[in-house]
Amino acid sequence: KSVQTVSVPSSIQIGTKTYKVTTISANAFANCKQLKTVKIGKNVTKVGKNAFSGCTKLSKVTLPSKLTVIESGAFANCRSLKSITIPASVKKIGSKAFYKCKKLKKITIKTSKLKSSTVGKKAFSGVYQKAKVKVPKKKFKAYKKFLKKKGLPKKATIKK
Repeated sequence: KSVQTVSVPSSIQIGTKTYKVTTISANAFANCKQLKTVKIGKNVTKVGKNAFSGCTKLSKVTLPSKLTVIESGAFANCRSLKSITIPASVKKIGSKAFYKCKKLKKITIKTSKLKSSTVGKKAFSGVYQKAKVKVPKKKFKAYKKFLKKKGLPKKATIKK
């Protein structure tokens, strides 16, 4: 039976030791075609390269508040993903991170730490044509200026 829901724990216990789960490695869940829901544990700070790439049925992702890095292609071709909230701690979004997420209609960016240099090429290429993007008030001008250069469709709306 294929897995439809994945919960990445905040920690795991091996013997008598407890280890925090801080990273989802590259290609960890790539091409898991049946995966629909992902909840990522609170200690995870990095989603690796192509970690969920090609998870075509993935429609719900909960990113943790300590997340700082979304690597290249992390959610590329997740064509069922409808919305995403990028936590306030995120400093970097890799190239093609949300590439071809054609149903991604609602993007909430809570972080104020992004710069044009820390968001990769085509990070938002291929998302829903009329996507609605909510950004922090104090970063509205800056984000509006560079998000479209990072692939956000021309018809997308950016609001505070």
